[in-house]
Amino acid sequence: MPSPSDATVEQLADAVRIEPRDYQRRVVGRVIEMFSGPHVDRKAELPEARSVIVESPTGSGKTVMGLLLAKWAQETLGMRVVWTAMRRNLLAQVERENRERGFGVDLVTVSMFDRSPPRGDLLVVDEAQHDATRSMASLHAAIGPAKVLGLSATPYRADRLGLCFERTVRDAGIRQLVLDGYLSPFAHHTINSYSPQSVAATWLREPDRWGRTLVFFRTIAECRACAAVLVAAGVACEVVTGSSDRETQIERFDAGQCQVILSVAVLAEGFDCPGLQTVFCRPSGKGPTVQMAGRVLRRAEGVPLKAVVQCAATKHPFTATAPPAVQFVEAEGGWRSIGLNDQVERTTATMLDLLVRMSKVESEEDAAATKRGGKRVSRGIRSIKPWNFRVEEARDRYLRRGRAGDRG
Repeated sequence: MPSPSDATVEQLADAVRIEPRDYQRRVVGRVIEMFSGPHVDRKAELPEARSVIVESPTGSGKTVMGLLLAKWAQETLGMRVVWTAMRRNLLAQVERENRERGFGVDLVTVSMFDRSPPRGDLLVVDEAQHDATRSMASLHAAIGPAKVLGLSATPYRADRLGLCFERTVRDAGIRQLVLDGYLSPFAHHTINSYSPQSVAATWLREPDRWGRTLVFFRTIAECRACAAVLVAAGVACEVVTGSSDRETQIERFDAGQCQVILSVAVLAEGFDCPGLQTVFCRPSGKGPTVQMAGRVLRRAEGVPLKAVVQCAATKHPFTATAPPAVQFVEAEGGWRSIGLNDQVERTTATMLDLLVRMSKVESEEDAAATKRGGKRVSRGIRSIKPWNFRVEEARDRYLRRGRAGDRG
C-alpha cells in the first residue's frame, strides 16, 4: 500500500527534469517520513528525527536525492536551505545540478570552513563523514538548523570520531548497483607493488588498456615522481593538489588534453568524469578505497568496461566491496586471469539446467500418481551438495525417470 510519502516523492519527481531511480525514490520517501513525525524503524516506533544521514555509493546520485529533499523542505515546510561541503568543486556541482535539472531550490552554498555562514533551517552536509570535525561544530552553531541531512558514500572515519546523526538510511549498495547496471562493470587488476615507478611502468606498457586514468598516491612528491616518468615518455599529465588550479586541470582532462591525472586526496571526493576509464588506488583501508575506486564506476558511452588497479598489499581489495566482471593479477610482465573460465561457466550452467529438468520430471510423476488416485510418493533423490554431486549419477537418474514416464 503506497504511503503518503510515496505521493510526495511522485510530486517532487514530476516537477524536475530528471527521472529518479527506484532506490532514489525509496530513500527520499524514507527521509521524508523520518523528518515529518513519528515513524517505525526496525519495528520500533521512533519520534520525529532532527538529523538523518543517507549512506549511498559514489555514482548513485546523492546530489539528486539531496536536492529532492531540499525541494520538499523548502516548498512544504518553508525552510531556508544551506548546503555545505569541504571542497568548492562539490558546491559548484550541486549548483549546476540545481540549475540544469530544474529543481529550483533557493539554496545557499558554503564551505565547511566558512566562519560566517548564513542562518538556515535545513543544513545539507555533502560528504558527511567530515561532519565530526571542529570546523563543522562551529558551522552548525552559526547556522542553527532545525534539520540536518547528511550525504555520504563512506560514513565512517579512520580517526574513529563519531558522526552524530540520529537516523541512517541505506538502500542499494555498490554491489547491487553494479549488478543492476546503474554503475559500470569493471575489470580488477592486482599489481605486485605500488610505487611511482611501478605504476608508471604498468601504465606505459599498455596505455590503450588504461585509457584516461586517475592515479592516487599518499604524497604529492609521489604524484610528481610518477608524473615525471610519464611525461618523459611523452604522456600528458596533471598533478592536482589543494593549491593547484584544479578547475583548469580537470577541464583539460575532461577535454582529453591530458591522459593521466594524479592526486593525493583532492579528487577522491566529488570528482565526476564519466569518460574516466581507469583508477589506480593506492594501498589503503575500506573508506578511502571505496572513495577512490568509486570515481571510475560511472557509466559512460564508449567505455563498456572500467578498470580498477590495486596493489597486492592493500588492506582492502575492492573486490570485497563489488564483484568484478573479470579479474587479473600481474604475472611476468603480463596478466593472468583468476576468474572462472568459459568452460567452467558452461559446465555450471549445464548442471543447473539438469537439476531444473530433474525437478520438473519428479513433479510430473507426482501429479500423474495423484491423478490416477494412487498414493503420492516422494521419490526424491538424496540431498545434493557441491562436494558430493556427480553429473553422471544425476544424468542416469534423469534418463531412468524419463524412460519410466514413457512406458506409463
